[in-house]
Amino acid sequence: MTDDRPRRLARRLRRLAGLTLVVHAVLAALVYRDAADRDVSGTRWAALTMLGGLLGVVGYLRRR
Repeated sequence: MTDDRPRRLARRLRRLAGLTLVVHAVLAALVYRDAADRDVSGTRWAALTMLGGLLGVVGYLRRR
């Protein structure tokens, strides 16, 4: 009988990484669109949001 715990853990980690990527991309798109409406560098804030997630969003919200 083989132990499949490592495979289950790897599968869960892939799902978590995928979900995190999707959430970061959605947040970055929202920040980019809002920044473009306010004539601020949307590309810079979107990149920071992709890298930092909620920290990028919080930074953008504090600076706008």
